[in-house]
Amino acid sequence: MIRTTMWLKDHAGMNATLQRLIGTLAAVGFLASVAVHISALAGIDVATTFPATWALHAGIFAVFVPFILAVRKEYGGRVTLTNASKDLPPWVVAFGAALFAYAVVNFGISIIQTGGGNAVQQGAQYVLKVHGAVVRTLTLAEYSALKATEVRLFSGHWMVFYFIPAAYFLFHRPNVPAAGSNW
Repeated sequence: MIRTTMWLKDHAGMNATLQRLIGTLAAVGFLASVAVHISALAGIDVATTFPATWALHAGIFAVFVPFILAVRKEYGGRVTLTNASKDLPPWVVAFGAALFAYAVVNFGISIIQTGGGNAVQQGAQYVLKVHGAVVRTLTLAEYSALKATEVRLFSGHWMVFYFIPAAYFLFHRPNVPAAGSNW
């Protein structure tokens, strides 16, 4: 059986309610990022149809900053993934590592697919720009595909930056020995 918030107590100067709130917000952000990412993988440019998608970019700060502060307080100023993950269930660490590896691969593939540039509309024309210079003209289909790829690039990172504080605030169990764990 997986236990999450039953064990929460004050640690790192945060009460259990605040931890649950931040962890839940991070989990919601993670799930929204996954939905955006899956849509982008399907070639759907979610950000054009629903511009509020970009709020996920800013929302990371609402959950990641408290995570950094909590880890700094708990581990004496050193914020490392080793410190942040040492009191997490092994399956959470494994999922986080796989997610991080996926984000790195996704980033590389996205950069290759976009040619390091971004698709923009100039008047009635769609173009690919790299460092402000027009590289080539795009069809509407190419433009839409590249815009979806740009969203996929960002959402791949959003998933990581939402997952880390969600894992910490919802599954972190300080000072619990691994033997006999109910994880």
